[in-house]
Amino acid sequence: MLSSFRKWWQRAPAAQSQPQPLQRKRAAPRGSGQLPAPITFGQLVVGAAQSSGLQRTSNEDALFANVEILGTAGNPTQTGLFVVADGVGGHRHGAQASALAVQTVAQAVVPALLAAQADGGFVQGFDAQASLSAALGAANMAVFAAYPGSGTTVIAALVSGGRLHLAHVGDSRAMLVEAHGLRALTEDHTLVRRLQTAGHITAEQAAVHPQRSTLLRAVGQGEGLQVDSSAHAFEPGGRLLLCTDGLWGCVNDAELHQIIFAAADPQSACVEMVNAANLAGGPDNISALLVHYAR
Repeated sequence: MLSSFRKWWQRAPAAQSQPQPLQRKRAAPRGSGQLPAPITFGQLVVGAAQSSGLQRTSNEDALFANVEILGTAGNPTQTGLFVVADGVGGHRHGAQASALAVQTVAQAVVPALLAAQADGGFVQGFDAQASLSAALGAANMAVFAAYPGSGTTVIAALVSGGRLHLAHVGDSRAMLVEAHGLRALTEDHTLVRRLQTAGHITAEQAAVHPQRSTLLRAVGQGEGLQVDSSAHAFEPGGRLLLCTDGLWGCVNDAELHQIIFAAADPQSACVEMVNAANLAGGPDNISALLVHYAR
């Protein structure tokens, strides 16, 4: 097995409104205005940025990224785990809830990946979607036990062997960045989304609805939580965007698409997307994580 283990973890400090790259070796100092090079794991190029926004004094979002090279030296397979969480605003311990959820997902999935590796992929019978869903279930009970009454969204993505596996709860989103636009891979677990699906309100009404942030599901709610999961093709050239509602609620899909394709690399794209959300008023915490499967 090739031993390659890389991960990063960052939470922006309170009252910080400018987007910051995730810390790593040789990264530019905070506040320097310099951007580090994008973080590259072979073909997977990853960027991420966060901001507390312009109207919040703390950051309740959390990010995680981990890439392993599994298999043998003759047939290595890159496998990446990426997680974004958004602590429920206005509740106690939102920041702690998102941090614990991401930590629990990582601690559940990464060892499972290492145990399930085989030449060129996973051992027969390993169910990536089930593993992600179980990890979110574990995170749900961990948050419920540690911080009663709190909660968080979670979107988790596992990339391996040309496949993308997703599991999510809440309204943090996963989107494929395609040539002509963004394609949503998740559906928000919100009241307004349910009303829109039922035909009671339009997309335009949903965007300005006073209850547009009301979640119907959250990690931390306890027993009975339903986790949505799905699988998709993720071929060389593909780009995956994971983000919180602080981004997609302020910057429309067309502008996000333009920023991503105009940027030199995923890190620059993430910083520019977060900047755009702040220029639009920055009413909430903002997190963006972009994965490019380079050709």
